[in-house]
Amino acid sequence: MKPLTLGEVTVNSVVERDGPWRAPELMYPNCDKEIAISHLKKMEPFVYDAHHNMLVITYQTFILKTPYHTILIDTCLGKDKGYGPPHDFSKQPWLDGFKRNGLRFEDIDYVFCTHLHIDHCGWNTRLIDGRWVPTFPNAKYIFSKREYETWEAETKKGSNPPGNVWLQNCQPIMEAEQAILVDDDFQLDDMVWITSTPGHSPGHVCINLQSGHRRAVFSGDVMHHALQCIEPDWSSCFCWDAHQSALTRRKLLASVADTDTLVMPAHFPSPTAGRVISKGEAYQFNFIKD
Repeated sequence: MKPLTLGEVTVNSVVERDGPWRAPELMYPNCDKEIAISHLKKMEPFVYDAHHNMLVITYQTFILKTPYHTILIDTCLGKDKGYGPPHDFSKQPWLDGFKRNGLRFEDIDYVFCTHLHIDHCGWNTRLIDGRWVPTFPNAKYIFSKREYETWEAETKKGSNPPGNVWLQNCQPIMEAEQAILVDDDFQLDDMVWITSTPGHSPGHVCINLQSGHRRAVFSGDVMHHALQCIEPDWSSCFCWDAHQSALTRRKLLASVADTDTLVMPAHFPSPTAGRVISKGEAYQFNFIKD
């Protein structure tokens, strides 16, 4: 993603991995494969690998530099988490990208997680001398209270929800007294706040940015691919509540459609950011290409 300036805020991203990832009929269990492929063939070529019938999916962390804070949104998979294929790819690109942005771990003031799936909170911690410790020693980590407490409870029940996400990526933050569990109306300041967008996970939130007359929404996994703008009722195989996920997606799309609001979904490939326009009862995602 190219750096963007919204009022007094600059936005960039650090990519951990991108490229073809999963077939549409596997990603969206309730989709019609022929309809999906028909849509995809009309979309930008960088969102679909037609030869392999694979959606192009990016894992990335957003960096916000406001006049007051340096903020990360979602922290990808992270290193040394013990995940097997397909998540055993090199994490060095994330470290390299972080440094290219002129950042040190100590520079981060806040870390927001849209939700607590493995690919959104992995760099929350690092493995140092056999212990998981906060990667960003001076940061406060903002977790949805509902999201955090759900995975804490699932872990204590013996579930695997998913992976060891709470034990590895969340509990160490709480023990270091760097976590802030927030309600759905949390507002950091007059520029940054969250809104509740449940469905993909129990306490999923979007991060909102307002600076001057410019607004952006970091939508996490409300949608994984621009195909879901055309077919908002197609929820991913990873959704906690597929029906609620679809309702939330439609609500978000309706709220930003035909406005100047930039939408930045976590998994959309570069250029990532775009605007939503209405198309009857569905929508279209227009990537910003300049």
